[in-house]
Amino acid sequence: MSRITVDKSLCIQDGACVEVCPPQSLALDQEGFPEDVPNSACILCGHCVAVCSCDALAHVEMPEESFLPMAKELPAPALMDSFLMGRRSIREFEDQPVGRQVLEALLDVARRAPTATNSQKLHWIVVEGKAKVHALAGETVHGARSAGATPAFLKRWEDGYDVVLRGASTVVAACAPEDYGWRREDCAIALTFLELAAEARGLGACWAGYLTRIAALHKPLRKMLAVPDGFVVCGALMLGKGKYSYQRIPPRKPLSVQWN
Repeated sequence: MSRITVDKSLCIQDGACVEVCPPQSLALDQEGFPEDVPNSACILCGHCVAVCSCDALAHVEMPEESFLPMAKELPAPALMDSFLMGRRSIREFEDQPVGRQVLEALLDVARRAPTATNSQKLHWIVVEGKAKVHALAGETVHGARSAGATPAFLKRWEDGYDVVLRGASTVVAACAPEDYGWRREDCAIALTFLELAAEARGLGACWAGYLTRIAALHKPLRKMLAVPDGFVVCGALMLGKGKYSYQRIPPRKPLSVQWN
């Protein structure tokens, strides 16, 4: 059974769907229409349907209603550049929760981030509420103490400052199978998507490095997070409404680049 159907009355035979297919599982038939390549491995990326300018192609495993429309206009480069460069790591949060609908919207963006061979193996863990997040930070500190954390780090916690999760109201962790070779890359890309989507909604985010590192060493922290068997935490973000807004983009080191 063919994985694609083609409306020949609409197809303009430009071959775009064939050219953009990553595993080359489509080819043009003798009439110039796309068709399946026998015994090829479709990765369900949806490129073929998404690129069709005349709505002539459909995929049996991806219903038409599962596709989202593209925006008619994209942000101007200057606006987009300012948005990206103006993003700050937020470590001071207002005492208010992130709504469930907002979190669901952020995860919907993150789950569409590119993954190696469109594997989509990521699993997400969301911890909501300042009390739960603070307990998570405490367990991270406990694990860090066992792992030989510096006295300065421990003293900040003992003095009442949450050096781990900064008083955020929400933590989102990205997990992937332990035996998956692209787990760190896929999680990093997806978390970056989520972080930028949060920024666009007026939320602040910061990468939870301590939590990520200690989750790999400290079983009680994994248990508190309820990490599924066979999965590892590859990255996490603390989220919340930022207490302050930033007015300028700070300088950075000069560009180091090699043109070959």
